[in-house]
Amino acid sequence: MPLKQEPKTTNFRLEVRKRNWTWEAFAVQWRRACNDLAQKDQEPQLASLPLSRRTFDRWMSGEVTDGPRRAAARVLEHLFGLPVQHLMSPPQAGTYLSVLVHERNWTYETFVRIWKRSREELARLEDDPRLAQIKVPKRTFDHWMSGDISGTPRPDAARILEHIFQLPVTSLMSPPPAYGGRHVAGFQSSGEPASPRPTSRDAVSVAMQQMADQSIVSIVDRYEALGPHQLAGETLLLRKVIQTLMTTASRPQTDQLILASKTSGLLAYMAVNAGQPQLAEWYCTEADSLAIAAGEIPLRMWVQGTRALNFYYMGEYQLSNEAAEAGIALAPQSAHAIRLLANGQARALARLGDRRGAGHAVAQALNLSGRQRQLPKGITSCISFEPYSYERTLANAITAHVSAGDVGQVLQYAAEIEGLVADSNSEWTKALVGLDVATALLQQPRPDLERAISLGQAAVRVGGARPIESVRQRAAELLERAGRWRSERPVREYADELSVLERTPPPELLTATL
Repeated sequence: MPLKQEPKTTNFRLEVRKRNWTWEAFAVQWRRACNDLAQKDQEPQLASLPLSRRTFDRWMSGEVTDGPRRAAARVLEHLFGLPVQHLMSPPQAGTYLSVLVHERNWTYETFVRIWKRSREELARLEDDPRLAQIKVPKRTFDHWMSGDISGTPRPDAARILEHIFQLPVTSLMSPPPAYGGRHVAGFQSSGEPASPRPTSRDAVSVAMQQMADQSIVSIVDRYEALGPHQLAGETLLLRKVIQTLMTTASRPQTDQLILASKTSGLLAYMAVNAGQPQLAEWYCTEADSLAIAAGEIPLRMWVQGTRALNFYYMGEYQLSNEAAEAGIALAPQSAHAIRLLANGQARALARLGDRRGAGHAVAQALNLSGRQRQLPKGITSCISFEPYSYERTLANAITAHVSAGDVGQVLQYAAEIEGLVADSNSEWTKALVGLDVATALLQQPRPDLERAISLGQAAVRVGGARPIESVRQRAAELLERAGRWRSERPVREYADELSVLERTPPPELLTATL
């Protein structure tokens, strides 16, 4: 009797096993992905794309010679957020570049969008128009993703890659660094942002760990009063403390990994507020890698929410929506999905012009809030690792409805939380809700210019001389909305206030880590 052949390990098999999906569970996810993709790409035939148990078993066994058919490949890529070539290949160390791309769940199409934006940025920064024309063919991308570390990209392509990842191309084209037996993105020995590195020392300082935990709580509590410019240095020092903490054990403990992930997450969020998107993405990747190593799903969802926020303020609304979707998929019924729905998906879809989708995401967030036994009360800190409170969810729903042009809904939600916003210690929330209401007042059939500009001025003054990125952007959008009244005195005065509001340079310590 012939021996039973062992299945070949592929990335597809690992992804399915990681999620603990049986055939029945995968079939449910497949149908959902088919429906989502059919609606997204407006191809109704995808909704009924069949999948047999035999095909699933063949994929799981690794016996795939030609790969899935084109339609099935598209569904798989939509389901996992990974290129099908990677899914059907055996796992390998590959290049650091391929690891970073896979961790961000970038398909070729997503990578091309990032590439185009980055080459244009670099062309402006270096005054080199040629760079704006450099393309990355699918064949080149596949070669980079294959794990082949022979050779290096051409000089211009290398410069663009270095701009995207903020790493030397020699590091990107080398095998990924190891971290206590597990890969953690961000670990470098060259001075770039690095994950804390354990050594062979075994003693663990409980006092240091408690201090680090209390420091994270303190930073969260003080964040909206002091902002990223004052707290970035303290958070970077905390990161060094945790690095020291982890050197006391031969292998990092789960609690230590969680502390390290939260600290990197705080730095990511601060970078978003300071208008440093590349650095924010760097720290998101590091925080997510640490959360994966710790097996901490809620923390991974928080990181995806911060990544979605970063893409949102970069104007990359499709990527923002995709990041939010990836986070929601980790635990759709979790209270941590509320933030991803309200702050991530709803706002991104509204900016993409999908008014119905935005409204549905807000409704899902509010419905999910109503099903929780317990949520935080009042206007919670924007950087908190806790699930969103009902009031914080409404504040984000207001922003989504402003972008969708739903004036009535904006004013209704704003009236509902008006007292809490006024009494809260969150000056940013006061400013942002005020700017949203001001914009809505100009969207009415009979615009209330005087009240809108008054709210806008109050919001800008609350934001102070160092406005965070969200306040700065929304204040500018209000002025643009008021453009038709630019000759009116209130609008001129508001424009004057904005003109003297210089965008604050990034904190020195945040910049230094680049």
